[in-house]
Amino acid sequence: MKFLVFQHVPHEHPGLLQELADAERIEFDRVELWKPHPIPSLSGYGALIVMGGPMSVYDADEVYTSKMDEIKAIQSALKNKVPVLGICLGSQLLAHALGASVHPNVIDGRRTKEIGYHDVTLTEEGKNSKLFSGFASPITVFQWHGDAFDLPEGAALLATSPLCRNQAFACGTAYGLLFHFEFAPDMVKRQIALDKEWIHQDHELDEERLLEDAQHNADLMKKHCRTFFHNFLSIITMH
Repeated sequence: MKFLVFQHVPHEHPGLLQELADAERIEFDRVELWKPHPIPSLSGYGALIVMGGPMSVYDADEVYTSKMDEIKAIQSALKNKVPVLGICLGSQLLAHALGASVHPNVIDGRRTKEIGYHDVTLTEEGKNSKLFSGFASPITVFQWHGDAFDLPEGAALLATSPLCRNQAFACGTAYGLLFHFEFAPDMVKRQIALDKEWIHQDHELDEERLLEDAQHNADLMKKHCRTFFHNFLSIITMH
């Protein structure tokens, strides 16, 4: 089996998902979108995975140069019933491709970021979703975002949190997750170093505490990622 993966920046790679794919002998064919990026046809791919990144869906096309190519590919996958998994920015692109708005996450008139390890709560539809089979709610996840998406028309809300209502959704065999399971501690450390200005802008963050949390939650994230990925594979197999 082979999956097409859209990767926006070198440091937001599939991480733990790659390890699991290797173990299952699933090939991840990555499109590195910071380079010249011809988008291959989805024919022959079992799924499309769209990773995270520092861009915003509402950025101008000349700033976020791969955006329209990605949207077209996602819409093609939806039309041809190719399973889609969007993570963080990927979930926002998927929501946008389905006609929903993407915007800064604002609470009480103030931009609000979720950074670090937080709990998301499964909705009733989330508890009944095959994607979250084997998970007990609430679920500890890794968050790194300041944007949010509206729920696309006809989509099912699967998970929510106090700081950002729409955390995960399903629309057919397309799934969007605003949060991450795939980040290992070294990825968290790299993310802190590269996004240092952003993580302290309108946000209080204890970097040392976050690094400690990453180590503390490392095994849990591996467990969550394994369960999640196997659930996604079972959905694809049934599809």
